[in-house]
Order: sequence, then C-alpha cells, then structure tokens
Amino acid sequence: MILYHGSDKIIKKPEFGKGSKFNDYGLGFYTTPYFDLAAEWAVPSAESNGYVNKYSLSIDDLNTLDMDKEPFEHWISILLKNRGGKFSRLTNDSMQRFIQKYPFDISGFDVIKGWRADDSYFQFVRDFCSYGLSLEKLSVAMSLGEFGTQYCIISLKAFENLKFIGPAIEVKASVYNKLRVERDDAARQAYADLPDKRHGKLIDDIVGRE
Repeated sequence: MILYHGSDKIIKKPEFGKGSKFNDYGLGFYTTPYFDLAAEWAVPSAESNGYVNKYSLSIDDLNTLDMDKEPFEHWISILLKNRGGKFSRLTNDSMQRFIQKYPFDISGFDVIKGWRADDSYFQFVRDFCSYGLSLEKLSVAMSLGEFGTQYCIISLKAFENLKFIGPAIEVKASVYNKLRVERDDAARQAYADLPDKRHGKLIDDIVGRE
C-alpha cells in the first residue's frame, strides 16, 4: 500500500524507537493513505511550509490490528492510556477505571490501523471522561467532520517493510494549515450543535463510582 507522512522535514528512513510515546497508539511512525491529510499534519502552524513523505508498505507478512473491527471502547481505552496524562484528578480516576475495565494489549502487533484523534476529537473524549458526554454521544461525535484514517508503524519488522518513494513534496502552509484549521473548526461547531450530549451512559454508569 501507499502511505504518507507529514513533517517539517524530509524523512527518507524512519527510525524505529523514535518519536513520542504519548501519541494515539503510543510510540511509532504515524502515516495515512490520504495525501491531503498528511499535508495538513505537515503544517501545524501557518508560519512555515512542510513536506509530505511518500512510502510503500508491504503488509502481507505483518500482524495488523484494524481498530475499525474492534469494539469502540477498546479504541477509547488505548487513547486514554497513551494521551490521558493531563486530565484532572477527578477525570483521571474515571479514566483509569475505564482502562482497567477495557484493557487492550497492542504490543503483539506490527501495524495499527485506526482513527486519528486530532485536537477537537480528543476534546470530545476528554468531555466523556469529565461527565459532559455520554458514550453514545461520543460515538456520534467521532463521526463529525472528516476524521481521517492513520496507520501506525510499530514493530522493527514493519519499519523494515516501509520504503521511501521520493521525492518528498513540499506543501504550502498558506494552503494546508488553513484547511487544517477549517476542518478542526467544522468538527468543533458540529459538536457544539450536538443535542442532548449527556443522554445515554455516562462514564460512571459504565465503570462505577469510587
């Protein structure tokens, strides 16, 4: 398959073990099959241009986890485990109970295919953990806007299967940062307009209250 990675630099050989462990699926190299989405990732600010790096990935011999085929609760649990460190103590208590109720080990996989929790979508999950959003409404919120699919390259074997296809393409911040902001704003507005946000199961209804 063909995958893209947006960055402020050209990356001909992604390095195994580099990056941040606080991303959606933990430590790994994050890619997407969509050029335009990668271009948005490449320009987080309007101040400087970025690059879209293109790769081929052979997955025939890789153990791939498709989060689209897993229960919704598993995706939330993985996200909270990796990105929930800045929650308040009250929210953190509920978050930890949720992770314990829906444990999910991703260590045996080479590649993870799943949603990407951009800033607006991570805020929806935060609202769920702070009792402002039900599980049912969180599922609805995650369908707002254009969420985007990503492939996280995790194992050394998967890194060895990932091949750079040059040249990298420079993308203009004046174009793609604007699109990034517009997509995020659209998702936030649609979320603001979502009625009855607490209708359904709140997090304490699912994990109990200590």
